[in-house]
Amino acid sequence: MKEKIDDYKLYNPSDSTINLKSTIVKVEKYEYNQRKGKEEKKDWYYKSQGDFLKNPSLLFGKFIPYTLDKNEENNNKDKYLRLVINEMNKLVNSGILNEINKRVDSYLGDLRSNGYKVEKIDNLTCPWRLIIGLGASHPQETSMTLHHIYGIPYIPGSAIKGVTRHWAVLKFAEEMSKSENIKFEKAIEKVSKALENGEKMDLKVEDLEFNQLIEIFGTQKQEGKVIFFDAYPVGEINLKIDVMNPHYSEYYSKGQPPTDWQNPIPIKFLTVENTKFEFYLGIKSKNSEGLLDKTKRLLLEALKEYGIGAKTSLGYGILKETNT
Repeated sequence: MKEKIDDYKLYNPSDSTINLKSTIVKVEKYEYNQRKGKEEKKDWYYKSQGDFLKNPSLLFGKFIPYTLDKNEENNNKDKYLRLVINEMNKLVNSGILNEINKRVDSYLGDLRSNGYKVEKIDNLTCPWRLIIGLGASHPQETSMTLHHIYGIPYIPGSAIKGVTRHWAVLKFAEEMSKSENIKFEKAIEKVSKALENGEKMDLKVEDLEFNQLIEIFGTQKQEGKVIFFDAYPVGEINLKIDVMNPHYSEYYSKGQPPTDWQNPIPIKFLTVENTKFEFYLGIKSKNSEGLLDKTKRLLLEALKEYGIGAKTSLGYGILKETNT
């Protein structure tokens, strides 16, 4: 089997195309068919050139290829995603995660020296799959949140705060539903509105009062006391290609009835699998350490029971505590 470099096209502007095509090539694998007496193409892939590291975030968001061979078009996204995975592996092997963790420890140390209390949660692993930012705008239809500088997958602090807040709303809505004998959906609406507007309520779940939620998360007019930091992977990053398979393509795209004769259209996307993350929470006032402990408990419950990111109803984004 031998390889040869072939050409491809890009949807990118001409100046970006020149730069991309100088570093990314399309390689085709050929094998001689003795029965037919000629060489036949067996496989192909995208390959980066040069000995410098490529930012996977830039490749994922800016490298928009399409092949010139019509027979390859259906596999093009799969090949493109594999290029991103290969470059991610190179980046991780360079030791970037250690450097990021050193930088995180440095600025958290500065916060501690300036009177902040910081709590670390470092034993959480996603044993299956996790996808943050799947529905964000992306030229290849499905997205993933990658750090625009580091190039690695991470969980933004805003997402961590959001899922913790939502979990708290669910817990207090369940308590309200029981105590006031109202429907759970109605209780969610009332609790969410009260928390959003900073309206105090006489509700308590375990040792956590509803009014403490206002202190933790804040409102449009009041800053929350607890800081939710971005969570970064540690040790290694395992990117995998996953597939969703909508069966009623014409129902979603053309408004037709969802009939059984419509052909499924597989949509491939990136996920993180079996990867460990470190989470951090912070608070300014030392006399509010009890509030930080309660927030940590809420966060752990949300991550282990509810999950974070997209497709949590299918089991994605559930994290588990590990001893290593």
